[in-house]
Amino acid sequence: MALRFSIRKWVRRLALTGIALAALSAQNGSSAPDRMPVRIEVPSTNNLQFLTLWVALGAKYFQQEGLEPRIVAASTPRNTGDLLLRGEADVALLPPPMFLGMMAEQKPIVLFASLLANEPINLIVRQDIGEARKIRANASLRERLRTIAGLKVGLASEVAPRLRILFASAGMNADKDLQLVVVAGPDQLRAFADGRVDALFAHTPYLETALVQHHAILIADNSAGEVEALAKGQIHALATTRAQARANPALIAAVARAIARAQILIHSDSKTTVDAIIASGAAAQANRQQLEAIVAIYGPAVPRTPQISLSGIARDATLYPAHPRAPDFRRTKVADYVAAEFAKPN
Repeated sequence: MALRFSIRKWVRRLALTGIALAALSAQNGSSAPDRMPVRIEVPSTNNLQFLTLWVALGAKYFQQEGLEPRIVAASTPRNTGDLLLRGEADVALLPPPMFLGMMAEQKPIVLFASLLANEPINLIVRQDIGEARKIRANASLRERLRTIAGLKVGLASEVAPRLRILFASAGMNADKDLQLVVVAGPDQLRAFADGRVDALFAHTPYLETALVQHHAILIADNSAGEVEALAKGQIHALATTRAQARANPALIAAVARAIARAQILIHSDSKTTVDAIIASGAAAQANRQQLEAIVAIYGPAVPRTPQISLSGIARDATLYPAHPRAPDFRRTKVADYVAAEFAKPN
């Protein structure tokens, strides 16, 4: 059954649901109706790149769809999906490296809800560098990037393809016009603070920490879609097995609707979005100011509906590492790994 994500219909449905629940409460006291359990496998329980899921959890949107969610963490991020395939989870949150690898190995998965569409890694520079080079926030992206030519940019080992695309959009060659310094995630903030690097190509939690605690300057906002080749893609997605999609379509449809509710909230109310993330328990390591910073940056990266992007999946193979290997999309049909009955592909 196809999902329809009309905001007007959602508002009307929410109103009717509220009336129905109020009537039920009046008849049966405060007892809630029985909810269908759903086990959701995640790579990490505190990664704010997954904010769409955390908002759905904290805002109780799963419960409003008749579900009782339980988060189950993978043994390691690279093992995400194992619990799903073993039948120990109903749904799994898969980043591109994992769903690409599973497609290459022809695992029986289908993606059914997109959580993030734009690139979560952004470019920041130290405040003193920004002031010395007179970087103007209202300058074009091309001008901002050309201003930092020659600087040392810290980045993780696997993200260079996306940095190259960013600078190519300004007619630059990242390998020649910058000094690229590979820095492991846990060491990035220290390298930034002590001056070993002038800039960071980073994501949460380093991104918001640098912005709030070290007064970093955001120089390239990939998450806002500044670079077309890094926007409107398919980053994190919810997946289930083909067998689960056939056996429990009502459960998978309800999960997708909860995600759709969260996406509407993220694009309409940043304060309540932050409140929901806090309520989910996923933000124990961040203070409210850091959460406000990351929601402001990642909010535009969240798609407005759970629709899966077929072209985005194919593009991912050129931008992200795949574990254990990338699929050959000359032989692998992307549409075979999308549950069309729950998320209409682009």
